Amino acid sequence: MKYHLGIEDIEPNNWVAWVFEFPGCYARASTREIAIESAPEAIKELLWRLDKSSISLAGKQQAIESGAHSALEIVVAEEFRGFQDSPDYIVNAFFENDMIPPAESDIEYAQAVFGMNRRELLVLISGLPSTAMDRPIPGEAQQNIRGILQHIGAAEWWYWDRLGLAFPRSERPDDVLELLNVVRDFTLRHLPELIGNTQTAICSSEKWSPRKLLRRAIWHEHVHALQIARYLGDG
Repeated sequence: MKYHLGIEDIEPNNWVAWVFEFPGCYARASTREIAIESAPEAIKELLWRLDKSSISLAGKQQAIESGAHSALEIVVAEEFRGFQDSPDYIVNAFFENDMIPPAESDIEYAQAVFGMNRRELLVLISGLPSTAMDRPIPGEAQQNIRGILQHIGAAEWWYWDRLGLAFPRSERPDDVLELLNVVRDFTLRHLPELIGNTQTAICSSEKWSPRKLLRRAIWHEHVHALQIARYLGDG
């Protein structure tokens, strides 16, 4: 089975190869070439995590079994170059693949991976004292682990907001763990409404769709969980 990639320079010296068959599955590197070369390992890592979590997905099973038991064929299907919309905002990719309305199998997959990502994140931060959560991290844009967690919850809300589907910003809790729970509960409740949804929107010159929402939200939590693991010395 072929796996199709969308290639994007998401930030300077930060290339991402998105795997279209598995929204949110990605390889990340400092160059385009290394990101592409790393994509097969990213697919196998996702499949290993799904297997470890005993997740079976009927709608994605052919792709899962193909990736787990055969050599992976990688095809670069699309490429996007980010551009500056304002001094502090880079417009990220909208691929033709993002135009495809999510199917029921995509939502089943998203529900499973959201759950897997959140369990892994909670294992990382379980029992962390406030001193560890609030310890300044040199060079970290979000300042500390608590700030990264705040960023995860706020960004997931923000993705829904790009399509005008989020709950009011004023209802976002201040407490970090409560924010994560409230936003994720909202996401899981409303995911089924994205099945067959052809809606698109443009915010700050960037185009959004339900499939892009899935791709970015799944990716975002996982990439920051890996970041926290590195800070804690677990990854």
